Amino acid sequence: MSVLIIHRKPSYRLAAILSLAHLAMAGLLGLLELPLDIKAIAAVALVFSLIYYLRQDALLTANDAVEYFELSGEMQCTLTTRSGESMSCGILGGTFVTPYLTVLNLKPAGKFFSRSVVILPDGIDAEEFRQLRVWLRWKWKNSM
Repeated sequence: MSVLIIHRKPSYRLAAILSLAHLAMAGLLGLLELPLDIKAIAAVALVFSLIYYLRQDALLTANDAVEYFELSGEMQCTLTTRSGESMSCGILGGTFVTPYLTVLNLKPAGKFFSRSVVILPDGIDAEEFRQLRVWLRWKWKNSM
C-alpha cells in the first residue's frame, strides 16, 4: 500500500489573490446604491472573510488550517491540522486538478459539511505538487 504525504507551507500567491478579490468586491460594494449602514455591514463581513481565508488557506495560521495530509492507496485522505488534530476524509468527485491550482474537496468521516484544501504551486514543494497532481489525475480518477 503506497502513501503520499504532502506538507503545506504558506502560499503568498494565494494571499495576494484573496486580497485582490476581496478588494475588488469592496470596490463593487462602494458602487452599489445601498444605504450606508448596509454597506458598512457588508464591508465588515468582507474584512472578516478575508481574515478567515487568509489564516485558513493562505498563511496557515489558524488552528484548524491543514499543515499536512496523507493520501493512501484506498483513496482515503488523512488531514492533520495546525493544532495536531487528525481527521480521516474521503475524496469527493468535485476535486479540481490543474498545473497551477489544485482544490481537494474532502468529506470528513462523521461530519455533515465537506472541507476544501486549496493548493497553489508556491504552497508546497514542487515535486510533492507534481506527485499530488499525478496521484489525483490517474490513480484516484481510475478508482472511481
